[in-house]
Amino acid sequence: MSSSNESRPRVSRSCANCRAVRRRCDKQVPHCGQCIRTREVCAGYRDEWDLLFRDQTSHTVKRSKEIEAQKKSSAKTAATPPPACSLIPNIDEIGVNYFFDNFVAKGSSSCGYLNYISTISKSDGQHSTLVASMAAVGLVTLANAARQPKLVSHARVKYSEAIQRVNLALQSPVESLKDSILMSVISLGVFENVSNFASWARHVQGAAALLVARGKSQFTSTAAILMFNQVRADMTVACVHGNRPFPEELLELQEEATKHTAASSAFWILGVLATRHVNLLWKVRQNTAQIPWSHLLDEATVLQNDFEQVFGNLAVQEPYTTILEGGGDPDIIFNGRYDLYHSTWAIRVWNNTRMLQMIVCNIIYYLLTKALAMDLTPALRAHIKLRVEKTLEIQSKLESDMLATVPQALGYVSSAAQHHSSVDFTSPASVSGSYLLTWCLYTVGQSVVAKSKTRQWVIRHMQEIGKHAGIAMALQLVENIVTLDELRRAAGEDDGLREFRDVLSIQSEESKISGDSWVLSGTSSEISQSLG
Repeated sequence: MSSSNESRPRVSRSCANCRAVRRRCDKQVPHCGQCIRTREVCAGYRDEWDLLFRDQTSHTVKRSKEIEAQKKSSAKTAATPPPACSLIPNIDEIGVNYFFDNFVAKGSSSCGYLNYISTISKSDGQHSTLVASMAAVGLVTLANAARQPKLVSHARVKYSEAIQRVNLALQSPVESLKDSILMSVISLGVFENVSNFASWARHVQGAAALLVARGKSQFTSTAAILMFNQVRADMTVACVHGNRPFPEELLELQEEATKHTAASSAFWILGVLATRHVNLLWKVRQNTAQIPWSHLLDEATVLQNDFEQVFGNLAVQEPYTTILEGGGDPDIIFNGRYDLYHSTWAIRVWNNTRMLQMIVCNIIYYLLTKALAMDLTPALRAHIKLRVEKTLEIQSKLESDMLATVPQALGYVSSAAQHHSSVDFTSPASVSGSYLLTWCLYTVGQSVVAKSKTRQWVIRHMQEIGKHAGIAMALQLVENIVTLDELRRAAGEDDGLREFRDVLSIQSEESKISGDSWVLSGTSSEISQSLG
């Protein structure tokens, strides 16, 4: 009997150049010997995580085909109908209803970004796997919102049931390709927020593998596109904070999905830019001069401009109104400002764009300070300093804009017609809004321009989200902000910018080069030349 590894297709670990011409690669590090011999720029090797992703995906598909005949009865079991409704709802129905109210309905206090789940549920006859997953998420959300720890045990039982049903469905090529199974996996990702980042990231990888197994023919409905968007967005976060490039298989699916969606949609364009920003960040983190720094700066600048265009599109497609409330509760309304959006789904799209733009600004800032560490002419140094300051100003605006979304996202402020609003600080914070804000608050707390006052405000809200919404990941992430705040306050950096402004005047003796290498006009091309 052959081993499981022998039955899996082999994936080449050769460098990109050798794979392109199909030659034998000696796999030397850091550069392939073949590339050195032919004087080619070696692009390096594939990430092991990416290879594992490929291997597991292909193996899952093959295994499903092999056991199709033996699992017909199991597939029928997986498709059993949900419990019948009665005048008195049972625990499952309570969980499903709460899930719909918080994550599906487009109300002022719910996210509504899983609104397409209704269509999937009807088309698949209220698939029991999907019902179990919705019940699990709804019950754990209700347990945290109502502070009923007894409900948590019920939620975990439903979670285990949903996982078992998903695993059973994956063994059938017919069941595994149903929208309801992918939607079950996506919805269970919300449940993983109650554990930790590592568990959530593994769940995202599983959802991505299922997307790949479904193939390019899956994009036949709007719901399929929206589910792809959700997994792509989750994978973006997992890659950024897990220090990974974006999987090539998902990029291939993205190209196919583009043929079936509105390419002009700000939401779709944002997703495409997100994958570009992940790979740019990966290249900057891994670069040891294989790629000229000037090329990376040019790429970051183009990406920053593309994000600005998305902001322009959003201003037309999803406008919002700024309200200045000097007498508002400072624990909820930061610096007397909050913004009103048509829905919390719009908040989600805006904040996702802002978080990605902040990371691009961090990349540009890093590359510009590398240039400032060199021996520059006064004119060029002044120009680069000006651009650094502009980059920090952009980050400050993004920070303020994200914090202004907190009151509405948490349900303290509701938006009505003609941009009138009602404020109720006594209402409990929206649990679904807490899920929505976790990564936004973390991004602000880690910002290079955040003041200690801002970080303290973010820390309080993330701790509240962790304790009262039951999102353990928020408690895990906030520890990084607490440590950062302690370090900066100990160093006397009250405004959060002192260390960065000090960098602007640094000159590294090791990096000095001849002044003859510089063009003195101070344009963007000269900055790129300085990094080259």
